Amino acid sequence: MFMLIKKNENEEVKKNEENPVDEQKKEDSKCPLSKKIQELLVRQLKHELQNHNIYMNFANYFGTRGLTKLEQYFVERANEEYLHHTWIRKYLNENDVEFVNPVIDSFDEKIDDMLMPFEATVELENYTTELIHEITDQAFDERDWLTFSWLTGNDKNKGMLLVEQVEEMSISRTVNDIAHSDESWLVKESSILHAYEHRD
Repeated sequence: MFMLIKKNENEEVKKNEENPVDEQKKEDSKCPLSKKIQELLVRQLKHELQNHNIYMNFANYFGTRGLTKLEQYFVERANEEYLHHTWIRKYLNENDVEFVNPVIDSFDEKIDDMLMPFEATVELENYTTELIHEITDQAFDERDWLTFSWLTGNDKNKGMLLVEQVEEMSISRTVNDIAHSDESWLVKESSILHAYEHRD
């Protein structure tokens, strides 16, 4: 599931690696971030927008079936993804990174049943964590402590990607468990929204 997203995102970074930036040009640049860190952050920027798009599709799926609390749940999940995108965009701007805002892929996954969005969310958040870990590892290897501290920070205005991701994965697993319970969907949608809004 979502293999096309993974393939496209990884190919973009690989393509950029095949055309490394000239070292002299890097030294003359006003941007303190390496080309590799820039590429990974722009990839993450796209990925967060992609997540937003996917969750809005899930919201539409449940909204058209009269399960408005599940619609609200996925709208709120989508809003969180857009917030993550905003954190990354601001960090890139603060570091004078000039980039072309990435185009996201259309959502073309078939929703086979009402469990699929919850299972897909767990898978998607696990993959998101892998991508953020890759950026964190790269920052550590480069001794880019500014980016490393930003990724591991706990500032709701500037960013807290790693801390937030722990919560995202946890609530995704919890909600998936509720979705797979034997209760009716009217009961489950209330439980899911309550769990999400009271996760703190």
